[in-house]
Amino acid sequence: MELGKILYDIISEYGEQRILSDIIQGESAEIIKSIFEQCVSNIEKDSEIKPDTRVTIAEGLSHYLLTLAMIPSKRKTTFQSVEIDIAVPDTITLGTSPQDVIVILFPKTNDINVIKSQIEDMKKVQPNQDNIWVVLDEGMKLGTKTYTLKGTVTFANMINDLISFTSGKKQSKLKIFKI
Repeated sequence: MELGKILYDIISEYGEQRILSDIIQGESAEIIKSIFEQCVSNIEKDSEIKPDTRVTIAEGLSHYLLTLAMIPSKRKTTFQSVEIDIAVPDTITLGTSPQDVIVILFPKTNDINVIKSQIEDMKKVQPNQDNIWVVLDEGMKLGTKTYTLKGTVTFANMINDLISFTSGKKQSKLKIFKI
């Protein structure tokens, strides 16, 4: 079964309003963890799950949550020849005020050398290492903020962390936020 269909079927079971309500109340971590783990469980029923599958689910769920919460972001883009999975709020701000932008990397590998190389690429456009966030299947010491998908599933906290980060930042006057 296609990953996107599995993810959106599970999201539909929870309901958009319930998810949004939890995000607004700052209680999104439990529902995010539950949706993520249910996706993994459904996939494991049909086949062995690979680390890149978990990361792909997390990335898809992140895209959905950013849209639902109306958190401004630029997704799957190239900026100054560097591929960026997600930039919050956008790459225009990344060019003018990198301290006000989080770049999120979803490496589809557990190869630490490949991941470190991807982080080095991110540093070319985001000099503030604290603003480079990496979502990994399992934890690794990388010198960046890291969210994990196994064990404690710290990935479930990422949306709350993004909300905290963006709450004090200057945003476009045209943006209307649900949160």
